[in-house]
Amino acid sequence: MTDMARSALLTLALSAAALLAYVGYRAVLPENMPDGTEHAGASVLVDTLPEFALEDLAGEMRSIHGWEGDALVINFWATWCAPCLREIPLLKEFQDANGSAGVQVVGIAVDHLEAVRAFAEDMSFNYPVLVGQLAAMEAAAEFGLEFFVLPFTVYTDHRKRILGVHNGELHTEHLDELLLVLKALEAGSMDIDAARARLHH
Repeated sequence: MTDMARSALLTLALSAAALLAYVGYRAVLPENMPDGTEHAGASVLVDTLPEFALEDLAGEMRSIHGWEGDALVINFWATWCAPCLREIPLLKEFQDANGSAGVQVVGIAVDHLEAVRAFAEDMSFNYPVLVGQLAAMEAAAEFGLEFFVLPFTVYTDHRKRILGVHNGELHTEHLDELLLVLKALEAGSMDIDAARARLHH
């Protein structure tokens, strides 16, 4: 590795550390999580969707409450995060299958806007993507998490009540379970406490 490359990596590492220290919590990849902490975030979640706004890919500010009446799947990710990229095709399929039923995926990239725009040109997202660096990390903190992994995903119901958080990569079974819970809530066969217990990952 050249001296220039080492310097660039060191600068990037120090910048990331400074951002994390400023916000006051850690963003970690799943493989770096300490033992026994994979569920810690869910125990401190707020009850309802907090208010925050971030830039979309066009540079316009969008409120997270902009999808009135929809249940939300809010996916925090980054272009440099391998498990984040693996789950995007699944989220696109999920949006195609369930968007008309009032379930909306919203991506939140903890990343540089230009990097996300370049990535989006090839990915062709079919769901909205909001972007921020420090602002996106502060948005994550609004959910009451002491730490978060990338990727991590927050679920809400149609009334914007927080149902749960999934730390790490999503798989089909996680989203299938969410759909079952949403249907049970709508039918009145499950209350909010039971729904949260079911989705406590």
